[in-house]
Amino acid sequence: MTAQIPEWLAADIATREAARHDRAAAAFAEATDRERALIHDAAVMGYVQGLIRSREEGAPKDSQVIALVIQECLAFPDLYPAVAALAEAAEQQGGAR
Repeated sequence: MTAQIPEWLAADIATREAARHDRAAAAFAEATDRERALIHDAAVMGYVQGLIRSREEGAPKDSQVIALVIQECLAFPDLYPAVAALAEAAEQQGGAR
């Protein structure tokens, strides 16, 4: 059984989706170059990790996800230069912040 979505509902969904897109684009435009790079690196790696994670194991804690994403970004520093730069800066400071 298939049901048609009413035109008014489809239009409302499209309007809300466009508003979410515009809000995200405006927020991203306000970010500094460094913040944009970090958002990019985290978003791409988060997407990749989401694709390869088994859904049967449940969702890990945020701290575990953050650690995993950073570790994976550092494994490919040429692909995630913003995260690599943070690790390099920490190493130059002796690991302390």
